[in-house]
Formats: sequence, structure tokens, C-alpha cells
Amino acid sequence: MMLETRQLQNFAMVARERHFGRAAERLGLAQPYLSQQIRKLERQLGTTLLHRTTRSVTVTPAGAHLLEEAERVLAELDTLGTEVGLIGSGLQGPLRLGFTGSTTYGVMPQVVRRTAALAPRLQLSVSGEMITPQLVTQLLDRTVDIALLRGTTPATGLECQTIGSEPCIAALPSDSDLVEAEAITAADISGRVLVGYPETSVMSTTTANFLGAHHRTPDYAIRASQTSTLMSLIAAGLGMAIVPGTASALAIPGVEFRTIVDAPRTELALARRADDDSRATERMTAIITEVVAAAIAEPPVAAAIAEEDAS
Repeated sequence: MMLETRQLQNFAMVARERHFGRAAERLGLAQPYLSQQIRKLERQLGTTLLHRTTRSVTVTPAGAHLLEEAERVLAELDTLGTEVGLIGSGLQGPLRLGFTGSTTYGVMPQVVRRTAALAPRLQLSVSGEMITPQLVTQLLDRTVDIALLRGTTPATGLECQTIGSEPCIAALPSDSDLVEAEAITAADISGRVLVGYPETSVMSTTTANFLGAHHRTPDYAIRASQTSTLMSLIAAGLGMAIVPGTASALAIPGVEFRTIVDAPRTELALARRADDDSRATERMTAIITEVVAAAIAEPPVAAAIAEEDAS
């Protein structure tokens, strides 16, 4: 037996008000019509739901059970409607984000904080410290929905949108003689032992191109895929590195950051699957773009040096 939502709404209003006139007024219905609808429901169910007198309306045991269940069903339908609307607006539902290297520290926390303020019902899961090839693989494997990566790596089935670029900086052991300099040149880096990202990473290519333009080849002591590991190796004195500017958000004792003269820049891009047209992804694209713009608006190392000079 199929009950209609309108039947439940009409009955629940009468049962709560205990008065047909007040119920009809609240429902915006004529009282005779409402009475007819309740009698029709009783015939449909084969039982009396309400006892009527000239002065009052009381609920039968069957009516009391129907009222309890009707209120539950109506509340669930209301919640369902709200949830569907929020999902359709990109304000609710699961969303999996991937972040490359240093953006795990300089961007990801701000993205999570901003999302909590603007779309608190979005259920985020985040993965960080990945290089661009890993992120591309995870997008294609559907284990990540949207990724902040470096460069615009073309891949069939993906859409990639550049949202900004940031200057690279030098990360030095705190006992390096280069710490005394306010800015590092390519000549300063040439001949130094480096620690770096994997050969397949965008930063490895960026470093090679920068030094290659000065007729130098990078000399790596060791490579690491995670920025946090890279910083630990620098702190241990194994070498210096050219890293993205957002890496300075990861403050590790034993590591100093300096600007690079005519520094190479590295692009940040958002990638998603071409068949993903969800509003949640659209909203997240806007949030990440906003956060990235703020994060790279002022080079963090320059700001830190200015603060030191002021003190």
C-alpha cells in the first residue's frame, strides 16, 4: 500500500493540532476538503485514526503510531531534500584531494581551513607529499578527484589548468657559508653538492634547466620524493637544494632559506578528470585557486628577511 507524502503531512498536522479548523488553516486548505482527505486515508488503511467530537479530536492507538512514523518519514524526506540540494550545489559529499610536495605545507592546511568555513559539509580526504607523476596516476586511477601539481602535464582523460607560478628558493644547511648572503646566485650553487627530488619530478627538471642555462650540471648526493625528507637531509648537512617557495612553510631546525637571483619559477596547476563535472570539484577549484594566489602573492623568504632586518 503506497502512502503519499501529502497524506502524511495532512494527517500529521491534524493529529498535532487536535483540531481540523486550525490544521486546515495552517495547511492552507478548506476544512471540508481536509476532513475528506483524512477519511479517505482511514478507508485506505482500513482503520480509524482519529476520534472526532464536536469539541475535540483525539488520536487512536493506530493514529498515534502513524503520527510517530509519519513525523520520522517527513523529517527524513526533508533531510534528504536538503542533502541532495547541497550535493547538487557542491556543498556536501566526499572529495579526495592530492597535493604535490611543498604545497602540502604551504597550501593544503589553508585549503582545509577555507573549505571548513565555506563548505563545512564537504567530506575531505587529503593526500600530500606526492610528485606530479604520482598525482597523475592517482587521478587516472580514480583514487584522487582533484590534484594540485607542478607544471601542466598533459595526459589523456585529464584537464589541467594553470593557476599560478612561484619562484624557487634555496634551502641551505644552517652552517653553510651561503647563509650570510641575502640572495644566492647560480654561480653560488654551481659546484655545490645538492640534495633533490626524483629525476621524474618537475623540480628536478627545473633545477637542471636553471643550472644548465649557466653551463652547469647538478651534482646530487641523494634524492628524496618527500619535501619533509629533503629538508631533513639538508639539516643533516648532506647538501643544499633548489625548492619551491612554498617549501619555506616547513620550518625544520638546521635549514635556512634564501632567495635566488633571477630565480627559476615553477607553475602550479589544478588537474581533474575530464569526465568529472561535479559542482563539488568546481567549488574546490575556486577555493584552491584563491588559497594559492594568497600563498604566492609575496615570496615568503623575502618577507622573512624583511622581518629580520626590521628587528
